[in-house]
Amino acid sequence: MHEGSTFENDIKELDPRKAYKHLGIEESFDIQHKNEKEKLKKEYLRRLRLILGTELSAKNKIQAVGSLAVPVLRYSFGIVNWHREGPQELDRETRKLLTTYGQHHPKADVERLYVPRKHGGRGMMQLEATHEVEITKLVEYVERKEDPLIQVVRTHQHNTDSAVLQTARCLKQKYRKKQEK
Repeated sequence: MHEGSTFENDIKELDPRKAYKHLGIEESFDIQHKNEKEKLKKEYLRRLRLILGTELSAKNKIQAVGSLAVPVLRYSFGIVNWHREGPQELDRETRKLLTTYGQHHPKADVERLYVPRKHGGRGMMQLEATHEVEITKLVEYVERKEDPLIQVVRTHQHNTDSAVLQTARCLKQKYRKKQEK
């Protein structure tokens, strides 16, 4: 910043028809959730196809999916409004691609894909479960932090009809019921 300059001179106002990219998510006055979800799905599936097309072993392909493809979606779970059907649909698409690339038999047990390797499974990350974990962790973080800015976020979430907060509440109820059984 130059001496004597002010923020008004250095920071330009955003044109209402344009968007800026912050941490990989395009934002304007709001986030275009539908557009962002489509971009994220495309990028996830692109990376998945690239990984499955390599000559890596099956174990290394599953690890590569977990470290290269899943993070594309994982980061967005607390920012973009994903409904339960979104991650479920992507899990199905992932299984279809695994079958297409010869990594999973069409009649094989689906649950075994998501069981950790040390317990006899394949160790694949289930996107639906990853979504639930990320949302729950995010809400727990906001609830317990005492930072003044986080308190503003917490107040905003409680005063508005926050999709993230609603999802987290449903997940908490679901887990409480499982623990009671």
